Amino acid sequence: MSMMGKVESKELQWFACRVKRKQVGGIRTITVGGEFKAYRDRAGRACKRRVNGTGDRVFLPEYILRRAGFEVFLPIKKVLRRKNRYTPEKALISQPLLVDWLFVGWPVGESRWHDLMELDVISGVMGTGGHPIEFPAARVMSLMRQWGGGHLSSECRRYLKTGSEFAVGDTARVIAGPLDGVHVRVVDVSGPTVKAALGMLGSEVVTEIRGDLLEVIKGANVKP
Repeated sequence: MSMMGKVESKELQWFACRVKRKQVGGIRTITVGGEFKAYRDRAGRACKRRVNGTGDRVFLPEYILRRAGFEVFLPIKKVLRRKNRYTPEKALISQPLLVDWLFVGWPVGESRWHDLMELDVISGVMGTGGHPIEFPAARVMSLMRQWGGGHLSSECRRYLKTGSEFAVGDTARVIAGPLDGVHVRVVDVSGPTVKAALGMLGSEVVTEIRGDLLEVIKGANVKP
């Protein structure tokens, strides 16, 4: 006889946050990391400068928030722009879809408002009646698919996976959370969540798990 139970998996809650504007044009990019070389200026002072072509170009607010432990989604659009003022040649450039806004997320049940507002990058949160508006996960995932622009973090790319990638009877591995590494059998698929069976204390437990926390084991036919 099977024992039916439910194991909760962590989900993210998302909020639209306004970035402090410190310059005209909203969210800008900077170069981080890379290699540097030493030189002396005309006055003989020791200086250093980044070697051309090294380092990573990042959107500054997104970079700061991720370093602080937040999950971030910055909607990106591709636009054709001239490479420079000396040539008519154009290239696709990534730039924020919204001038001053991005989405910030953290696990449901946690309160990280103090940490968020302590950062010198956020000026406010979209809300109504003095209360922040939480955006449905399905809506955020839809925006990620449309406006990810190739800039999604690895966590956001996992978050985008949906139950449509699974079929009843598939054997899958949990890749994050308290059940990390456990093999389960898919018993039902419903949107972004999957009902899966796993063995626990000699019995079978059915749990609902987000699709982004699972990966199918190809060619496997393993009973949990």
